[in-house]
Amino acid sequence: MGGRMLGDGPLWELSAGGGWTEAEVAVLLLPGVGSGVTDFSLWPRHLTSTVRALTARYPGRKADPEAPGADPASGLADLAAELANAVAQYTTEPLVILGHSMGAVIGYEVAWCLQQRGRPALALHVCAAFSPPEYAAFDVAGRALTDDDLTALTATLAIPLPTEEREADRREALRAIRADLTLIDTYAYGPHPRPLEYPVTVWTARDDAIVPAASVPRWQPMTRHPLTHHVLPVPHHFLDSPQAVEPITRALREGLRRLH
Repeated sequence: MGGRMLGDGPLWELSAGGGWTEAEVAVLLLPGVGSGVTDFSLWPRHLTSTVRALTARYPGRKADPEAPGADPASGLADLAAELANAVAQYTTEPLVILGHSMGAVIGYEVAWCLQQRGRPALALHVCAAFSPPEYAAFDVAGRALTDDDLTALTATLAIPLPTEEREADRREALRAIRADLTLIDTYAYGPHPRPLEYPVTVWTARDDAIVPAASVPRWQPMTRHPLTHHVLPVPHHFLDSPQAVEPITRALREGLRRLH
């Protein structure tokens, strides 16, 4: 699995290993709290060769060999706007957006930015995620948390951390989680619904101990279309689970055939 930065922003292009080919459609895959570009490493091989797989390197991550380090963004909305700018600059293909957990609200804001600019996506898929107004109501005080506080929180959120023997990796993981929680702290949805002009598909984890089923209907004001809802037999963190990757990518392929 390879990858490359597109410009000097957060947009990262995944490769299925055979290099890059001309694509008919692009899919922007956005990971959740503490996650990174490698979390979607299995996904390109489940998509067709004509689908261009993109993701994002969020703030607070360790520098990749091919790219400079990512500095903390001033806010979630700013990160979404930066991603929307990069998508507009580096892609010409029709776009589908999929976000997991925190990545879902980032994906929604990217979708909103693109819609406002007259370049709407084809669809938005959100996985194991609270709705944007719910994220806006959270106050996790990410900057104020000590490393011990963060470690305890990762246990509550079932986010895996490197062992204490891998101290440098553990510090980098905590730095990434702190940066993501700070993004959530900055997020404000606004007083009125901002519906997208195309469908939203909600994927929930049957064994999700973090996001309750009650969050599903709270996504309805995010679109003018009826929600499509699927339940997967997996826990909250499922980006590397075949039980989730296979049905989601199959639905993406089928949806792209209908939409494109």
